Amino acid sequence: MNVRFATACLVAAFASALIPPAARAGGVQPVWFPIGPAYAADGINGSILRVNAVVSAAGHQFATYYTADGSVALAERSIGSADWDIAIEPFKGNIDDAHNYVAIGISSDGLIHISYDHHSSPLHYRVSRKPYDIRSFSDEIPMTGDLERHVTYPEFITAPDGMLYFFYRDGASGNGSLCLNRYDPRTHSWKIVQHPLIDGENKCNPYPWRPCVGTDGVLHVAWCWRDTPDAETNHDLCYAESADGGATWRCSDGRPQPLPITQENAQVIDPIPTGSNLINQCASAVDPAGHPHLAQYFNDETGTPQYYNEWFDGHKWHKTQVSHRTGKFDVSGGGSLAIPISRPEIAISRTGVACMITRDADVGGGIRLYESSAPYEKWNTIDLTHDDLENWEPTYDPTRLRDDGILSLFVLPVRQGNHETTTDLPPQEAQILEIPLP
Repeated sequence: MNVRFATACLVAAFASALIPPAARAGGVQPVWFPIGPAYAADGINGSILRVNAVVSAAGHQFATYYTADGSVALAERSIGSADWDIAIEPFKGNIDDAHNYVAIGISSDGLIHISYDHHSSPLHYRVSRKPYDIRSFSDEIPMTGDLERHVTYPEFITAPDGMLYFFYRDGASGNGSLCLNRYDPRTHSWKIVQHPLIDGENKCNPYPWRPCVGTDGVLHVAWCWRDTPDAETNHDLCYAESADGGATWRCSDGRPQPLPITQENAQVIDPIPTGSNLINQCASAVDPAGHPHLAQYFNDETGTPQYYNEWFDGHKWHKTQVSHRTGKFDVSGGGSLAIPISRPEIAISRTGVACMITRDADVGGGIRLYESSAPYEKWNTIDLTHDDLENWEPTYDPTRLRDDGILSLFVLPVRQGNHETTTDLPPQEAQILEIPLP
């Protein structure tokens, strides 16, 4: 299916309608690139878990999502163009479960990799037969053939040197492990790096933050532990890094990290207790000095969930409260939850400006940015939009940010029901919002 959406006039109309006057007057000038209608009756298309809902390569940007009938859609545009070429693929996912999102990655040989429809289920993975071609996908194929029967949370992570990593959970909530594969463009095949990297040992589950890779090639992974399927049992923020593509790992202080990583040998950088409203699976980023930053939310001393930035300066970890919210809620129970705030994303510009991207129902449910520069103690607030996005969570194009200094967000209003239920929200317009970071 070949569909073209949007014109420059439509982009301007959306930008004028949705960007508040204060943001425009302050010099923040986002631009909207509408894509097309996407399923919105749960959070499957609007979850931070998707990691790469949108990614760039070779002067083109690619976005993926489910249509109203569960078909996988891939959209492609030339960078700077408002016109999308959309392919509705002949394969589908179970859109009634928000875990079953579709993720995209592009390897250095130009092939497009997609993984979709997972919640402790066999791996669903396809790769394009031609570089940058959204209409030439293979049948479903194994990746390595090992630990691929109970897959959840697939994530493609691209390093600055073009190395493509694949993270996923093997197992189930409260009883799973984190696995890591790496793609070899010379053989067009995947290799096992660590199976598992972080082992729940059949008694708990590591929930990773979005991994990130610095310009020095160091791979950073943070996570919390969950003891049962109940999100209330999330606890302890942990960290490890690898300078050799995941073969060996170390703690932030340079000590060797034994493998697999377990609750007993992991470096805990913040001992957050259970019952703290610590949300699982947030985000990380690396600043130009190679320092990792972790974005998450958990309770302050009053029991109110707040956003925090925790970063390592090469000698010690710093923790700063970013938000000053007043609304309280509880993160508890199993399955996807309808939470009044989004998990935070974090993006860091080439000049070292950190940007935490959020959505908070208490301030209208639009896109709110918190911005800060080193030493990342004071954070300014910018409201990009005021339209209510309901249960949307941010994801952005890391390649576009790295190469062009542009924060390119995938935006879609979605409405999630508690404990894996769907709602009556009809399909909504998927869009890309772009804003330059200082």
